[in-house]
Amino acid sequence: MKELLINLEEEGIKPEYGDLKKAHFESGYESYEFYNAILKTAKKRLYVFGRKNRKLFSKNNTKIKKLIEDGIDFKCLFLSDKSNASILKIAQENEKFSSDLEKIILGVKERYKDNLDMFKKYDFQQLKRIIVVDDCVIFVPVTFVNGNVKHFTKTEFDLYDANDVDGMNLINDFNKVWSIAKPL
Repeated sequence: MKELLINLEEEGIKPEYGDLKKAHFESGYESYEFYNAILKTAKKRLYVFGRKNRKLFSKNNTKIKKLIEDGIDFKCLFLSDKSNASILKIAQENEKFSSDLEKIILGVKERYKDNLDMFKKYDFQQLKRIIVVDDCVIFVPVTFVNGNVKHFTKTEFDLYDANDVDGMNLINDFNKVWSIAKPL
């Protein structure tokens, strides 16, 4: 956990409070700096439970490709672009969300065609965001504003040690979704 904390701080994302078991950040989640720190830290595993994962894939394709080539345990969940209209509308109040999601999934299918088993999609309203980076778990609860999911960019998040009870529970939550998710 120490390495991720250092890398986040180097990117300008500092904890409000915490220690090596749990830290709370008032802002910084899902920023490009956030993903820079994650991709710099990840050596053994990287699990992502997102929606369209745009910031992860828009500038970092070569970093992700290198991690996969180096044998990292990589799993990435997308909201299904085939979800019903109400789920897609709630997921983000943006007319282009559905088409953006479809484009990102198509791009991932093209770029990672030899590793598609590392990508799946789910078809329900997500209630938490989870990212597992080696021995750390990042958690953001999904909150709603006017019936739609509140934007995540630069929002608050919690960081847990993966061997702590909260960290283990979040990894179990990720694995449950992974087990029922469908291939891209």
